[in-house]
Amino acid sequence: MSKQELYAWTSLGMSVSILVFYILIFFGWPQGLPDYSSQAVKIFFNVFWVALIGEIILDASESKKRVDKDERDLMIEGRGFRNSYNFLSFAIAIVILNLLITNIFGELSAFHSSLTKTGFIIHILFIVLLLSGIIKRSTQLYYYRRDD
Repeated sequence: MSKQELYAWTSLGMSVSILVFYILIFFGWPQGLPDYSSQAVKIFFNVFWVALIGEIILDASESKKRVDKDERDLMIEGRGFRNSYNFLSFAIAIVILNLLITNIFGELSAFHSSLTKTGFIIHILFIVLLLSGIIKRSTQLYYYRRDD
């Protein structure tokens, strides 16, 4: 396993754990499911710390010994950036379209009016940003695993 692939795994673990924490903290545990939030938080907290320590170790080892990326690594990184950018552009366009439609049709219900509040939009954009990073790393891992 190359260092780029190992870094992609740790970064994916970090992003997923941050996303799960963020959703559980700001949106709460789903009401239809039994409350296993304490176990889930413990698991994702452990994933977060393992991924953080892994990234610190990888960064420290990479600063001592620089590993050059070959054409394959650059191509895989480019595909990850492309998929991430496409998702980010699409998601931001949906958020803007939602704001425009809600402003055009007025406040139809309490649900529609809550979608245009600044706090909610900031939460959605942060989630979109995390998902964009997850898509980038997942794409990279797919191509690293596919070529093995």
